[in-house]
Amino acid sequence: MKKCLFYLLLLILPSFLWGQQYGNEWIDYGQKYYKFTVLEDGIYQISYQSMLDAGIPVNTINPSQFQVFGKERELTLFVEDGGDNSFDGGDYIEFYAEKNDGWLDSLLYENPNEIGNP
Repeated sequence: MKKCLFYLLLLILPSFLWGQQYGNEWIDYGQKYYKFTVLEDGIYQISYQSMLDAGIPVNTINPSQFQVFGKERELTLFVEDGGDNSFDGGDYIEFYAEKNDGWLDSLLYENPNEIGNP
C-alpha cells in the first residue's frame, strides 16, 4: 500500500511543480535581434543608412517584418519604404519610445521612494 501511494505521489507531484513563465516567451530564437539605446522619451527615426552602419542586413529584410519592443511590449511602427516593399536609401522607420525609468524595478519595492537608483 505504501509503495502504491509513493508511485501515485510521483505521478501527481510533477504537475504541481510546473514552473511559471519567465516573460521572455515572445523571443523567437531562430530570429536575429538588434539592440539600441533610448535615452529620452520621444519619437525616434532609424534610417536605412543607420541600420546599414550598425551591420543590419536591411536589404534582406522585408520592411513589413520590422518589429520594435520596449517595456515588455511591441511598439507601433511607421515604416516608410516608398511603397515598394523593399528597404533602401531614403527609407526609415519611426516609433515612439520611452527611456528606462525603473518602472519594472519599482514593482519589487513596497515604497517606490526606496529604489536605489531610479
